[in-house]
Amino acid sequence: MTRDDLIVTEPSHVGRARVIAASAAARAGLPLERVHLVSLAATELASNLLKHAKRGVFSVVAALGRVDVLAVDCGPGIGRIEDSMRDGFSTVGTMGGGLGAVRRAADVFDLYSRRGQGTAVLARWHIAPVRLPGRMRIGSAILTAPGETECGDRWTAEAADDTVTVAVSDGLGHGGLAARASDVAISTVAAHTGLRPARILELMQPSLASTRGATVAVAQLTPAEGRMRFSGVGNVSTRFYADPDRSVQRIVSRHGIVGVAARSGPSDSAYEWSPRSWLVLHTDGVSDKWSNTDWPGLFNHDPATVAGWILGQRGRGRDDACVLVVTGGGGR
Repeated sequence: MTRDDLIVTEPSHVGRARVIAASAAARAGLPLERVHLVSLAATELASNLLKHAKRGVFSVVAALGRVDVLAVDCGPGIGRIEDSMRDGFSTVGTMGGGLGAVRRAADVFDLYSRRGQGTAVLARWHIAPVRLPGRMRIGSAILTAPGETECGDRWTAEAADDTVTVAVSDGLGHGGLAARASDVAISTVAAHTGLRPARILELMQPSLASTRGATVAVAQLTPAEGRMRFSGVGNVSTRFYADPDRSVQRIVSRHGIVGVAARSGPSDSAYEWSPRSWLVLHTDGVSDKWSNTDWPGLFNHDPATVAGWILGQRGRGRDDACVLVVTGGGGR
């Protein structure tokens, strides 16, 4: 398995970003003419990371019937976003066709930028979008540890009837063995979506006993009933916002590692979920020292853009990292 992300720091990485994006799009089933559009966008986005920030995260996520390409940096930010969309506009003496070309190539385009902090750009292509209850939206961003070809962090979102089960797994360490542990964890979630989160984690314990083990967080959202259930083991960071204008609620998982040194069984906790609620989960490859109040307007954007921004701003850069963001639902 090859990685679908990289840190862009030199001109040769632009070509690598193009190959990563095109390969992911082809594997996901996009037709050739649309793979070409993905290649075009990837080239422009990776080039922009170098031109404007000298360094940035490039991440491709193919899931939920779509292909997301994310480019995130901690550069100077964009002062006039609409101007940056106009062909011929440039602040570095180039032809200035980048972002406008990306927006035209993609089915969905989103951009969040803060002066002096950086920019996150999302370009998305639909294949056969997965239908989620109500208007629920899910986005993610992943970055593999330096020197590895497989990411040991995984996530999933499984829709069944009126409920969506989401999970994030962080296999111990990194590389192939960590990826195997997370694959087993995610497969267990997918096979038992009819059960509550705590029970899924209980069933996961023997499944992961032959692996390194993993820290795992599982949430089930039933928007029609206005309810979220959660259970976790280990240090996957979980933040719940009942409303983006209200204070964050940190949800604490039970201490331990799934598959290693079994303890008393985990329990479920329940929360009220509304169309305005947000859930953010991330592994310890991302620093927990952040607040959405530092980034005004972030929750007005696509969940994938939010995930990419958090990864780009707070990713530690020395370990696998995964951010999963969920919002909406309820048929509003």
